[in-house]
Parts: sequence; C-alpha cells; structure tokens
Amino acid sequence: MSIPSFGDPGVGTPPTTAQQTYQYEAPEIQARKLGLMDIAGRLAQGETPAYGGMQIPTQQLAAFDPQQQQAFDLASQGIGGYQPYMQQAQQYAQKAADPTSYQDFMNPYQQEVIGGIESQFQKLQNQAAAKAGQAGAFGGARQGVQTAELGRQQAEAVGQAQAANYQQAQQAAQNVYGQAAQTQAALAAQQQGLAGQDINTLMQTGGRQQQLAQQAFDVDYKQKLQQMYEPYQRLGFVSDIYQGMPTSASSLTMATSPQANPMSQAIGMGITGLAAYQGYQDANKSDIRLKEDIELVGQSPSGTNIYSFKYKDKEGKYEGVMAQEVPWASHVDKEGYLRVDYSKVDVEFKKLGG
Repeated sequence: MSIPSFGDPGVGTPPTTAQQTYQYEAPEIQARKLGLMDIAGRLAQGETPAYGGMQIPTQQLAAFDPQQQQAFDLASQGIGGYQPYMQQAQQYAQKAADPTSYQDFMNPYQQEVIGGIESQFQKLQNQAAAKAGQAGAFGGARQGVQTAELGRQQAEAVGQAQAANYQQAQQAAQNVYGQAAQTQAALAAQQQGLAGQDINTLMQTGGRQQQLAQQAFDVDYKQKLQQMYEPYQRLGFVSDIYQGMPTSASSLTMATSPQANPMSQAIGMGITGLAAYQGYQDANKSDIRLKEDIELVGQSPSGTNIYSFKYKDKEGKYEGVMAQEVPWASHVDKEGYLRVDYSKVDVEFKKLGG
C-alpha cells in the first residue's frame, strides 16, 4: 500500500458533509433477493451448464400414414375406372334403340311355323276341291269363291304369325339391351362406389394413425418446453414467496459531520498505525452491497444483530454488523457506501478462521 504525502490534499481533509435517506430490507432477505437476481441473470445468459445455449425445440408435423398414401394411390389409379362399364352400357342402349335390333331375336323357327300354316291351308284347299268334284261342281264359281277365301285366310294367318314374331323380337331387343345398359351403368356406379369406400376406409384408419403420431410429437414438444422453462418457473416461485413475505424494511436519514481523517492519524503511528488503519478501513466497509454469503449468527448485549459474511472484492470470512442496521454509527463515504464506526456499537469486527 502506498502512503500519501503530507502535501496530498486528501490528507487531513474532513469528509464532505452529506445527508441521504436509505430504505433497505433486512440484510438476510436482501442478500437472498440479490442472489436470486444473480441466478436469474446467469440462467438467462445461458451460463448454467444444463441450459447453456438454449435452443427452442422444433415443432414436428406427422407425415401421411402408409394407409393414407395407399388411399391416394388407389384414388389416382381408380380415376376413370368406371369408363369400360359406361361404354358397354352406351353400346347396349344404342342397340335397344336400333329398329333393326329385333333381328337378333327373331324366332329361328318362323319358317317352320309359316310352313305349317301353309300346309294346313293346302290341306283345306285339297279337301274343298275333293268335295267340289264329288258334287260335280269342280271348277265352278262356288269352288272359286271357296278357294279364294281359303287363300285370304292363309295370307292373314301368315301375316299375323309374322307380325307376332316381329313384335316379340322387338320387345325382346328393347328389354334385353335396355336391361343390359342399365346393368352396366349400375356396375360402373357400384365399381366407383366400392373404390370410394376403400379409399375412405384407408383415409380414416390412416388419419387416426397420423393423429396419434401428431399427438406424440405435440406431447414431446410441450415436454421439452416445460423442461426448458422449469428453472424460470422455480425462480418465479421463489420470487413470489419473497414478494409475499412480511416486509422488514427500515428507513433512516443520516448526516455526516467533519471528523478527523484516519489516514492523517495513522501517518504518525508508523507501521503499527498503518496496520490499524487497514483494519479500520475493513471494519468501516459495512454496507450490505459490498458483502455476500450473509448469515445471522447472534446478537450483542444491546440487541444489535451480528452477522458472518464475505466481502465481494476480497478473500476471507468476517464477522460484524450491517451498516444499514446501525444508523447511529454509520456514515456515507465518498463512493456512496455506508461505513461503520465500531467504537459506537457493542460488536467487535473480526476476521474468522485466522
């Protein structure tokens, strides 16, 4: 430590008179709050090992399930799958409307039927001719009339047979081809409907699998966020407790008066005086803002709290008072910190552990 010269304007100059008002929590409470703020700062800056370089987890999206993909493939493959049925239905419908389609359903035995009719009338013609010959009227007018009537009846019978055959064939063509067209159209619709049902079934089952996978992703994402922010929640929990504690804040107003500079007194005392001055300076530094690891260890006979603590800027553990709790023995230095005159309190300032 360098010793100032007698020409130093700081030697013998009384401290500047000042008056300030302070309000503080109890030292233990204030120390805990400051410690909590330090932890929060280190945590937010990523200085803690478990949370260094905080990375927000990526929200994942579940892909399509294989069954859904199969449904997409079926939908693509099944587009236009009904067309062959519809084309066949159109052909049958055209056949049903075709006026010549009856030919496909004409009675193949129609000639035999007509031949039978003609054979029957030929027999009647022969019988009539035989009777006329027996009566001596063969070739007469009466025979001619009878022959003509039989010919008319034969033609009428043949015509009716032909008409019936045509009408039956036409009706059959319309019924068969029309029904076939409807059947093919129904098959087309059925094929399309069944394919759609398969696709819907695959989409529903695959969709459930996709939802389950997405829920798993969401749960994992939320769990990671909770793990990430859990330390902050603990800090908030402790902070809420501190805020809800009964206050023990004290307010004090103090004024400093000119006093002898301890440096000037120490100069005249030699090495012993310098050591005493250094101890005095340490004892003077009793502002709670300069200390850490503060613990209440007892009380003096007058009821003054006695604490153990460490200075933030030096090694070692000490025992003494907090300047904020002994305003009658405290004053403000040039740096704005409180110092204690231990001659005014019944507590000894000392260094612990040697």
